[in-house]
Amino acid sequence: MSADHPTLPSISETNHLPLEEFTRVVSLLFEPTALLTKRIYDSRPFESYDHLLDRADELIKELSPLEQLEVVNAHPRIGEKAKDLSALSRMEQGNKSANEDAVLAKWAELNKKYEDAYGFRFVVFVNGRSKDSLFPIVEERIAHGDRNKELVIGLSEMVDIARDRARKLLAASSSAGSPAPKI
Repeated sequence: MSADHPTLPSISETNHLPLEEFTRVVSLLFEPTALLTKRIYDSRPFESYDHLLDRADELIKELSPLEQLEVVNAHPRIGEKAKDLSALSRMEQGNKSANEDAVLAKWAELNKKYEDAYGFRFVVFVNGRSKDSLFPIVEERIAHGDRNKELVIGLSEMVDIARDRARKLLAASSSAGSPAPKI
């Protein structure tokens, strides 16, 4: 598993990894968060990555509100400097626009408004969309003003991101010569 082209081991291998290596695998799916990773680790074994992600979703919902904040705040801000992003976040946010400086400045402003309103980071499943195409989404989510609903949405988006990453990483693993593991 290289930093530039990460892949996932089979779920069978993942089930048997020591915590430190398991953390590296789960951090590919979710941004690094020791709290969530330990809970997922303690829930092994998993039949598939889908099962792991279903369990992660359940565990997130069982966390206290303070713990949920820790998990959602592990996710990077849209528009952060590339050096502050994981390799997968860099790829996901990689669609540059012609006016990138203006877009990043607008994201800095919107991230601040969002965090001032809710006390945690904005999370959305980018799914290949340009950063500027997401402005209406964050603006709408700032405007609705329901903190509890917004936390649920952000955490759900994190799980959607993790599912997409798992699909892509497993596809990369199979194209690298290993048989395609089940998601």
